[in-house]
Amino acid sequence: MSKIKMIAVDMDGTFLNRKMEYDRPRFWKLFEIMKKRDIKFVVASGNQYYQLISFFEHRDDEMMFVAENGSYISDGGIPLKVTEFSENAKQSILAFVGDKPDLINVFCTEKRAYMLTNPERKTFVGQWYHRLEEVKSFNSVSDPMIKFNINCKDEDTMHYVDLIKQSLPNEVDVVTSGHGSIDLIVRDCHKAFGLKLLADKHGITADEIIVFGDGGNDVEMLRMAKYSYAMENAPQYVKESAKFLAPSNEEQGVLTILEQLLHQGDSNE
Repeated sequence: MSKIKMIAVDMDGTFLNRKMEYDRPRFWKLFEIMKKRDIKFVVASGNQYYQLISFFEHRDDEMMFVAENGSYISDGGIPLKVTEFSENAKQSILAFVGDKPDLINVFCTEKRAYMLTNPERKTFVGQWYHRLEEVKSFNSVSDPMIKFNINCKDEDTMHYVDLIKQSLPNEVDVVTSGHGSIDLIVRDCHKAFGLKLLADKHGITADEIIVFGDGGNDVEMLRMAKYSYAMENAPQYVKESAKFLAPSNEEQGVLTILEQLLHQGDSNE
């Protein structure tokens, strides 16, 4: 544990249980140990930055975030890098979803997210986007697009992933966390990209990082880190991308592993 300088966690299906909760007293005890040892804590998620900080008592000035699947990266509450789609890619994405009314779409920008006017769907989408506005048309959004989220029926996920790969420019990459949620991001600007950016800034190598994840959008960072944990509830292909296995998110597997590792560090001091 003395070699570890950074810990990165995915949120949905990894750090959070199905009720989108975690054992806060357990975590904050561990966080104080991390701070004492100057171990950087990174939240790496497909979700919006403003939603993510709400889980951590808005103490974002003490943490790092790789939000929007790598499109928004912050260090200590300060944006480090925000990746935007080109105008051509943006228009291609909007044309692709324009004739598919069964999809729930979210246009993500640095400061807020937008969805087409639909009060019933807004409650659902608002769980992941705390800064969310309704618009009559995405063409009215002037802010640069940093990510585009598509929600479909769970069983249709891979159909749309394949269709997107065939239909959209090479600049657009597609990642999914499962359960019908598909994110379109700028190619190669995934979670591992953001994690490496933060690690490089602080002189941290891949051999000094622990990563936890459960979804397809975690695969790159699981492969990147020397100490990578897939959750017990993860699909098999995600488990094969990691070096170790953690108990499920419902069992607070991330906290269990961190307690073992950090307390092991206590015994070595």
